[in-house]
Amino acid sequence: MSRKETVFLMSRAFALLLIVWAVVDVTYMPERLFSLFHYLSQRSVLGLRDFWSSRYMLITLFAVVRIGSLLLSAWCFWKNGPWVERLFSLEHSDQGKDVESS
Repeated sequence: MSRKETVFLMSRAFALLLIVWAVVDVTYMPERLFSLFHYLSQRSVLGLRDFWSSRYMLITLFAVVRIGSLLLSAWCFWKNGPWVERLFSLEHSDQGKDVESS
């Protein structure tokens, strides 16, 4: 197996790992949305903010951002550009210097 094929398989495997991680985060969204809507409906008319609705708003927002960034990263690794090959490359120029100086 050539180096390019190995990098291709590694990048696809890493992309699949990121996709599975995003799917796992998606499975938590119903609970987060349920809690968010529950606390939003319990809010007082006089109070503009309360702790629990703000907390679940942040949790839901950051979960959506995390899912989006995981899927974007998975897409980049799936496309397997030249930067992915450099990232998974086993050759490092500093590695030889460290071994010789020891």
